[in-house]
Amino acid sequence: MSVARIDLRTSRFEIAADAGAELLAPGTALPLSTCSYFAQVSEGRAFHDDDFDRSCAFDRPVDGVILATGFHSGCSVPLRDGGEVVGAISLSTSRRGHAMAGFVAELEPLADVLVAQIDGLRIEAAVRALRSAGRARSVEVLTAREQELLECLEEGLRFKQVARRLGISQATAKTHARNLFRKLDATSRAEAVHAARVRGLLA
Repeated sequence: MSVARIDLRTSRFEIAADAGAELLAPGTALPLSTCSYFAQVSEGRAFHDDDFDRSCAFDRPVDGVILATGFHSGCSVPLRDGGEVVGAISLSTSRRGHAMAGFVAELEPLADVLVAQIDGLRIEAAVRALRSAGRARSVEVLTAREQELLECLEEGLRFKQVARRLGISQATAKTHARNLFRKLDATSRAEAVHAARVRGLLA
């Protein structure tokens, strides 16, 4: 998740804060035309795409960075102040075919509340709170065994090696891995490790 400021006078966006994977560091400022998310949101319309890989329109320079980072669907909604677009809340996921229109419907009311509550888009504190809450939730979700398995996967161990290290059968290791992958919304070891790093579960 990221929150960006949008300056329509200069046609630029600036990443103000983020929670989760850092695609662009806070403070990064670029032309609106370089990113599908912000180009559309700057026109006052929410952006969403369920599969960037299949999209003909997801072809701007920053879009390439988003894809290269492992994200395959996402959405963004405008933040308005007095009717003028002044920013955007954006979400990205590594999952292909994720129904992003539903997230847009949930984010739009949040966008209105966010602008009303944080006067002048002082969003850094709000995003820090979201980040802390997200990390706390993520840590609670994994069992101790899943965390151990995750650390083994980060080392590049195969399931047979994981089973030996943890003193469990290979079938049990695979069962824990399936549960871990489901919780991290991952389909491979590499995706699981990446998702865990994004959520702050690995150093």
